[in-house]
Order: sequence, then structure tokens, then C-alpha cells
Amino acid sequence: MADIQTDRKGISSEHEHIDPPEKPQHLAGVDAETAAYASGPPVEIDKATDRRLFWKVNKRILVCMVGTYFCQALDKGTLGFSSIMGIQEDAGLDSNKYNWLGTILYIGVLVGEYPTNFLAQKLPVAKYLAANVFLWGVVIACSAAATNFPGLMVVRFLLGCFESCVQPIFIQMTSMWYTRKEQPILTSLWNCMMGVQMMVGGIMAWGTSHYIGHAIKSWQLLFLVLGVATCVWAVFLGWYLPDSPMKAKCFTEDDKHLLVERVRANETGIQNKTFKRYQVVEAFTDPIIWLYVLMQVSSTLVLGGLGVFSNIIIKSFGFTTLQTQLLNIAQGAVTSAVMVGGASLSSWTDQTIWIMHLWTIPPIIGTAIIFTIAPTESTRVGLLIAFYCTQFIWAEGNLLFSLISRNVAGQTKKSTVLAMTFIAWAAGNATAPQIFQSSDAPRYTKGFTAHFCLYGIMNGTLLVTRWLLIRRNKGKRDATAVPVAENGSPEDIGHSGAFLDMTDVENPDFRVSAFCNSVWLIADGCSTYTSFVFRKCAIVGCAQVYYMRLVFNFKFHDPGTLFVEVK
Repeated sequence: MADIQTDRKGISSEHEHIDPPEKPQHLAGVDAETAAYASGPPVEIDKATDRRLFWKVNKRILVCMVGTYFCQALDKGTLGFSSIMGIQEDAGLDSNKYNWLGTILYIGVLVGEYPTNFLAQKLPVAKYLAANVFLWGVVIACSAAATNFPGLMVVRFLLGCFESCVQPIFIQMTSMWYTRKEQPILTSLWNCMMGVQMMVGGIMAWGTSHYIGHAIKSWQLLFLVLGVATCVWAVFLGWYLPDSPMKAKCFTEDDKHLLVERVRANETGIQNKTFKRYQVVEAFTDPIIWLYVLMQVSSTLVLGGLGVFSNIIIKSFGFTTLQTQLLNIAQGAVTSAVMVGGASLSSWTDQTIWIMHLWTIPPIIGTAIIFTIAPTESTRVGLLIAFYCTQFIWAEGNLLFSLISRNVAGQTKKSTVLAMTFIAWAAGNATAPQIFQSSDAPRYTKGFTAHFCLYGIMNGTLLVTRWLLIRRNKGKRDATAVPVAENGSPEDIGHSGAFLDMTDVENPDFRVSAFCNSVWLIADGCSTYTSFVFRKCAIVGCAQVYYMRLVFNFKFHDPGTLFVEVK
């Protein structure tokens, strides 16, 4: 790809300085609400004020994102929990029909993805999100009445349609409320709810499994409880979550101005309801966007299979149903730790893509062990640990989300890119359960062979993406003749066009982030977060060993070997 030397509106020839007065030709596309709070020149915000605003935003935005994503992950995971609670027998599901229940949800996401991204750009974000959450809560509750394969297919499809809005809206909200420095950690915090739901869902599934001998089956009770709880959360969400910094009644007018100002340097804007066709064309012709799509497909082809079949795979190692449900708690802790730990490590090292490379190594090792070692009484705990190693791949998703939120500008382009990447996400998740066929059980050698190939594709794509991002930065810097500091960061960028709804390609001030750039998270806030995360990861590791010692009463006979002998 050629270096970026020019853009549609304002980048002049190489080494020629950009004259800021040329940028107002974009003012016709400036969002009116944003312009009312961002019409003045850039304002310097002191450290104390910035940190105060950061924590005020967290109390509203982060709480709502974490809670909503937890509900989505828990509701989506009900199929996995119910798979060992009798739903397959009660609904007459064989292995292939069960696979299709995992696939149809993501077909629903595929159908809903582009319309929901279009509507999210046009409608009040918080209200649109709350409406979708309420509707999928109703669908989950109604799933208790679906006692056959066609009925379950319908409710799973509708669930996918309504849930398709969550991740794209959250990426938009993250770039709307948080600075580039904050986004990787914040993205990982709401995304790690996938792990938390495994813990909480495992406890709930374990509890409802004891509800036997009644007209309502235990798996039906699980659907009812989660559906009603989701509807209640949706009502709270519609009341508590503001649509944008400009419409947030919970903040003073001065704070609204400052909230808009603190994200100016993102160069990604806040909102713009005008559809711009040229930004759609740019999204489809930008090679980096297609690399994001390829990364999304390759990662979700792995994640989708592991997510739907995790309980079945763990049970195949030789554990009972109740033990498998309890092991969801440990699996969830591992998943949460690797997600937040990956984002924290990328902040600490100032490298996102290299950490994404690093985080593929444990899954490759874990997959190799599961692929080669047969499950026996003496190897089942070792295989369980190997399976936990595969959970590191979950961190790829939230790190990719942070790359997209930081590196794509222009509201129409961002909406298009989110639709493209989440269509790829849905396609990968829809296809993934089909990789694990009943004829290949219980070892699933063909499925795990496919995973090896996908890890290779993922690592190759990461290398090419990093090279292109660095090259694009260099081309933009050379074109604008902006001097570079000793630490490699650009200087003297005025950010006067931050809210003009220009794309990342055409905006001369925009610098793509090939790295994490979140090492200074609100002054000392990052060091607090990072040390907190690493302490928790260490605690989680120790707790895992102690937990399994209590539940399974095992001990390591040889410290040099992975596998353990179960009494």
C-alpha cells in the first residue's frame, strides 16, 4: 500500500505545512449538538479536572456498559449451560441440531448488524440500546416455552437480531466518552464480562440444576430468571444512561464542555447523524479495514466453537455434570484475567499488536495438548488446565475492538466498519460450531486442526496490519511535515478539525495507533489499574489451584509435569 501523501480535503504535498483555515469547508457536516460545545479553540484540561471527569464518566457509562455486556454474555451463554441440564433430551436435540442452535444466533446477528448500525447513528444511542436489551430479555424468558427444535431456532434467531447492537454501540460509546489513552483498558473491562458470566452463570446453573421434580424443568427456570432480570436491567438502562456528553443531564454545562474537549485529541469526533457516501466507499477500499475483518473472522472461528462446546469438551475429560458447572467458575476467572491482563500488559509495554501475538501462544500450546493427550482419570485435570490455556484467545477480541475504536474516524465510515467487522464476527461465530461435528467426538481432532490453521492466519494478519499502520503514520507525518518527539509521538498537532467528521485517511491531524498508547491512563490511574490487575491475576492463579484441590482433591506428584493424578 502506498504511503498516504494526500487526502480528499486538506493534505498538501510532502513537507508542506497544512494551513488550518482550509479545514472549515467540512463545517457543513459538523453535528449541531457537538458544535454547540466544541465551537471554540482547543482548551487545556488540568490533570485533576481530567481525572475527576474520568471517574464521573465511569459511574455512569462504564457501569452501564459492564452491566449490559454481562446481561448479553449471560443470556447468550444460557445454551451452553442448559446443554448439560437436560435441554437436549427434552427438546429432542442431537449433536447436529445443537450445533445449529449455536449457528442460528449469529445468523440473526448477521441479519441485524447493518440495520442496527444505521439506526444507532440516527437514533438516541442510550434509548435504542435499552429498547433492544428489553426485547432480548423478553425473548430469553420466552425461550422457556420453546420445547422443540423449531421453537428454539426461532428464539435464538430473534436473540441474535436484538443483541447485534451491543458491541458496535459500545465501541461508539467508548470513543465518544473516553480518550485514546483510556480506551484499551475500558474496552477490556466491559468485554471481560464474558468471563464473569461464566462464573455467575455457572453458579446459577449449578443452583437451578437442583430444581428437579417440578413441572418446570431446571433449564426452563434458568431461562425465566435471566429473562426477567434482563428486562429489569433494560428499564434501569433507559433511565440512567445518557445518549451523549451533550445530552447528559447528570453533568453541569461546564462539565459538558470539558467532556467534549477531553476527547478532541481522539480525532474521531463524537457523533454525526449525516450519512456520507464517500466514507462508505473509503471503508470498503481501505486495506487495513479488510485486515480487521480477517482478524475478526479468524478469532471468532476459534472462539465460537470453544464457547458453544466448552461444557461438552470439559465434561468429555471425565467430569460430572455438577463438576463441569462448577468449573465454569474457574474458567470465567481465567477468561476475565487474561482479557484485563492483556489490555494492562499492552498499556505497560505500549504495544497492542505484539501482545495479541503473545496471547496466541498459550492457546496453541493448550490446543496441542488436547489434540495429542487422550482423556483418562489421571490426565483429566491436566487437560482441563490445557483447555484453560485456550481461553487466552478471548483477549484478542477486546484488543481488536480497541484498535478499531482508536484508528477509525468519520461517523459514517466508523458505522460501516463496525457493520463489516461485526458481520465478520457473526459469520465466524455462526460457522464455528459446525467445525465440531458429532462424528468427530469426543476428541474433535478435525476441529482442533482447524484451530491450528486459524492461529497461523491470525498471526500473519497481525504482522501485516502492524506494518501498514506504521507506514500510514509515516506517510501522514511526512505529508504534513509535523516534527516528531524523541519518544516517537507527533508534536504541534492543533486538533482544530477533530469534530469536522473527517475520516482517519483525509484528516491531516489523525495518527493511526499501531501501538496501545495507553501507558499513561489518567496520570497515576494506569499504574493503579495495572498493579491492581496483576495482583488480581496472581490471586486468581493461586485461587484456581486451591479451588481444584478442594473440589477434586488432587496433587502434583512431579512439579515438572503438566498433568496431575486424581485420587
